[in-house]
Amino acid sequence: MLKKKTANIVLDTARHSWKKRPSEIRGYQRTYYITSDEDDYLRVDYNLKEKRVRLYVEIEAEGGNAYYAVITNGKITAERSVSTGRNYGFADKFLKRSDVFSTLPNREVLKLINQNYGIQRARSGMQEKKTAEKDKLIKETKERYFKSDFYQAEGGAGAGRGRGFRRIGLRDLVDCMLGLLVSGAVFIYFQYSYIAMGVAAAFFGIIIGFVDMFFRGRSPIFFKVVIFLAAGVVSYIYGYFL
Repeated sequence: MLKKKTANIVLDTARHSWKKRPSEIRGYQRTYYITSDEDDYLRVDYNLKEKRVRLYVEIEAEGGNAYYAVITNGKITAERSVSTGRNYGFADKFLKRSDVFSTLPNREVLKLINQNYGIQRARSGMQEKKTAEKDKLIKETKERYFKSDFYQAEGGAGAGRGRGFRRIGLRDLVDCMLGLLVSGAVFIYFQYSYIAMGVAAAFFGIIIGFVDMFFRGRSPIFFKVVIFLAAGVVSYIYGYFL
């Protein structure tokens, strides 16, 4: 019984996966075909050299009515009902099955389809997981390092302003003094060069911001960064035109 059940699962998996063979339709090289979970028959014939794709679907719920569309150079050039011969107006037949077409295991063919009917390369489970983890990391970084110091959810706007000012402490004053000393030392070392002092001040402002974020584990005090960046730019411009 177990062997029979396992065999049925294997056959079902094979049935609902894309298979490839040479195309018997004139003007096309090869074809992919698949039977969907709804028992619809989907087929994709393609010619990479001429940049042409033919989408074909037989819909089980409609008694096997068949439709096809031709995409040439990324544009839909034909839509037809095989059963009635009617031209165009069948976009919904392919749109509703775009998720199946999107699993086609050929990037070049998907590129030729050019996202018509909403068909595009399907993300794998691993890709979705990596994207979710990346989004989560970005969100956590923003919340940790760039949260508002002035408008917190708890305590209201006034409490936020008070908290922001309390965070400017002795350590920040020491940072400012250190920045002045470094800039002054560079100014003297490079023979009273305002350009060198400006570069040093700007770099110090950027570095101290990173120190706050990655070594002290807190949001950077942006007034320090802005002050040293602004002073550095002014000093550099003054030295350049002096």
